[in-house]
Amino acid sequence: MKIAVCGKGGVGKTTISGLLCRTLGRRGISVLAIDGDPNPNLALTLGIAPQAAMPKALTSKLLEVYEKEDGKKYAKLKVSLAEVMDTYGIQTNDNVTLLAVGQPEHAATGCMCGTHTTVREIIHTALEESEQVTLLDLEASLEQMKRGTSKYVDVLLCVVEPYYRSMEAVARFQRLGQELGITNIVAVANKVKNAADEEAIRQFCAQTALPVLGIIPLDATISEADKNGSLQIDDISRSPALQAISQLATDLLALPKA
Repeated sequence: MKIAVCGKGGVGKTTISGLLCRTLGRRGISVLAIDGDPNPNLALTLGIAPQAAMPKALTSKLLEVYEKEDGKKYAKLKVSLAEVMDTYGIQTNDNVTLLAVGQPEHAATGCMCGTHTTVREIIHTALEESEQVTLLDLEASLEQMKRGTSKYVDVLLCVVEPYYRSMEAVARFQRLGQELGITNIVAVANKVKNAADEEAIRQFCAQTALPVLGIIPLDATISEADKNGSLQIDDISRSPALQAISQLATDLLALPKA
């Protein structure tokens, strides 16, 4: 199963991504987590200490560019997925390996188009070479959708909060995901305070025919546990939000693959 997690900035997609990875990993499932945000935070949600070494940034040097009979240029990984993971990945908690696009070292150094292509081809290669779950935590921008970074995923998981701008952003992600041909595009409602919040999200998603796969309640347990920098999952073992994410993990695995 290959999953991309998207949503407007601040909706909690990185927290959900990290806890999904760790929930699956604790079930004995090998997970490859990819932090697709140039301002990376997924490592902290995976329980890595802020002062710990982060993964080496992925690079377009991993790609081989070739031309087909149609005259168009294409790219593919020139090394195996196992080699990418050995060289660029770090082992985190709970059976999870982390890769990251890395943050820009300097201002005004140009776009990250090559890195987006590299991530896309890593996912493409993972479909062919690996049975492990691969989860891509997308940046809040629509840029990675435009670049087709999540083109080969089985599921686009849209994280939405109960306010209009968040729901509008999810509708845009949904439209671009459909254009990429992603088979399963679903929503998960996050930070839901009450029945009115849930109903608002369900009504909006019904208008765009976006299935709501999970409801995650607003839970101060997680924000309190997160204050130390890295999130320790054992500190939130009784968290209602974590229980909802555990159910979400089960429901995601039940979706058909592309």
